[in-house]
Amino acid sequence: MNEVSKFFGKCGAEMVSAANSMKRSAANTRQDGKIADAEKTIQTMTREIGNLTVLMLDGSKTVGPDIKERYMAIVEARKTIQDAEADKVYTKVTCPICGKKTAAGMQYCGHCGSLIVPEALTE
Repeated sequence: MNEVSKFFGKCGAEMVSAANSMKRSAANTRQDGKIADAEKTIQTMTREIGNLTVLMLDGSKTVGPDIKERYMAIVEARKTIQDAEADKVYTKVTCPICGKKTAAGMQYCGHCGSLIVPEALTE
């Protein structure tokens, strides 16, 4: 009877894994979009700071508020990237029985079929 339980555990694990994988992919795609927007902001502001600096140096002026504003946009974009990376959903956990990686949120290991206890999970 133990083998039957493991078989059904694996079948259920695969179906739940597929559904959870799609949810995690959608969440991670949203975070990737935030990261891409923030990286674009950093590139644009860096280029503008360079242009403004050259103009100011040509005119023998000091660093003005235009550069400071763009630098603050870079700082905010870097923070957005850090936050988005932190919000990504991790998709794998280690089975405490067989030691192989299996999909996060699974009740049974997708490899050995063993019951996975949430307290025993690691990223």
